Amino acid sequence: MNSVNIIGFLRENIDDTFRNFEYELPYLEENEKARTVIVVRNWTNQPNSRLNLYPANSRVAIHGHLDGHEKFGTILVVEEIQVLR
Repeated sequence: MNSVNIIGFLRENIDDTFRNFEYELPYLEENEKARTVIVVRNWTNQPNSRLNLYPANSRVAIHGHLDGHEKFGTILVVEEIQVLR
């Protein structure tokens, strides 16, 4: 299994299960405007989980794993989440 630990920002909800997560890549040039976004969902796959209830732009640390989804391609399945201040 692919294990991932990542820090970034929760963005808008796609629906009541999925939402966008934006993170930075360390090797981007200063003038590049590449937006690095991946779709995330909670490991329980239940609607309106805690993951979807956090406000947009919350800075969080996520532990999870990568998975495939027929609509979104590669997604990040969130096993643990912590809001960073």
